[in-house]
Amino acid sequence: MLFQDAQRRLQEFLAPLTLDEFLGRTLTGGFCRIGHEAVSARTGLLGPDPQAALLAAVHLAPRLTFHSANPLGPAPSLEGIVDAAEFRQRIAEFHARHYSVRFPELRPLSPALDELARALEFMLHTPVTASAFWSRGGMRAPVHYDDHDLIVVQLRGDKRWYVSEKPAELPNTWTATPAGALELSPHATVDLHPGDLLYLPRGTLHSVDSDTESLHLSIGFTPLTVREAVIAALDQLSDLDRTLRTTMGGCVARQFQGIGMEVVTQRTADAIERLRAACRAPGFLTAALQRRSTRVVATLARLPAPAATPALATDTELVHTGTAMCHLTAGPERIDFSYPGGHLYLHRGAEQSILYMVNTPRFRVRDIPGEVGDDVRLSLATSLVGIGFLARA
Repeated sequence: MLFQDAQRRLQEFLAPLTLDEFLGRTLTGGFCRIGHEAVSARTGLLGPDPQAALLAAVHLAPRLTFHSANPLGPAPSLEGIVDAAEFRQRIAEFHARHYSVRFPELRPLSPALDELARALEFMLHTPVTASAFWSRGGMRAPVHYDDHDLIVVQLRGDKRWYVSEKPAELPNTWTATPAGALELSPHATVDLHPGDLLYLPRGTLHSVDSDTESLHLSIGFTPLTVREAVIAALDQLSDLDRTLRTTMGGCVARQFQGIGMEVVTQRTADAIERLRAACRAPGFLTAALQRRSTRVVATLARLPAPAATPALATDTELVHTGTAMCHLTAGPERIDFSYPGGHLYLHRGAEQSILYMVNTPRFRVRDIPGEVGDDVRLSLATSLVGIGFLARA
């Protein structure tokens, strides 16, 4: 996937909202409903029959979750499901008791959904998840919020959302002191129909109900935050400045009582001042965020790769695989080729060859440029086939 491919895919998905509007004003604002102008391809993200696709995913049974604000009895057990018929029956029992069922980890079920999620990962350099919520009429969800941003895609039926009008708290992901019962007021009422989108910033209180059967996708991600940028800068400086990696020393339990805390205070303040100065240096923050992206991209779900790398010849024609992406950073001697699932460290002398392979969706091995021999061309191509970035045409 090239940058322009990711851009085009997201623009098609978000229309009539532009991609620039979404990445700018929408991501830094409050919740936003995005309607559609005509018959929307969004409703096909899980295929022509999304309910059938979910019922066929029996392997997800142990990982299903559920919720309801008005249950008709206890939730059924998810244990002991052995086949599709039993899976279907158990889902029907959840629905009969007014539970909405959440199906996680859906990207492998749908190439279209996986491609869309990868395009978003390409733009934001952050992991993207996809799950579905399936409910029958009469179900109400409890008031809650999510710790990541959501793009809700209504696939089937209608659903009414009650969304807090207060600015989202944007909570950190670690566990905090329980807040007690959550209340919505004041709130807006938003009706979603098939093809509609709803964007919810993390921490936005909301609830839903529906009068009919309803199915929606929930695409989750957390954009780059100021906190993450600061952490990236600190990580970069700690690689360059040994003093940030030294042990603080002292008894932490006593320091909490104020004994020896002046050393911690002084050393921490000195480190913050060094970080402040570093961030003002030209290129420092760019390098820090580049390094962050190499780490994030490498943690994304691994690209599908062949069990055994096929033998290649100079006449072999290669293509980018459907969800291939990478992030390149270069040092004096080597290039860090970061891809979903890991890193390749390649000699800096192969830069022209690597850039060609990354930016050319289809080529023959012999066409790879650079001051390298065919043995190097074959080695580079074989490495990218082995990780699933390239495949034989």
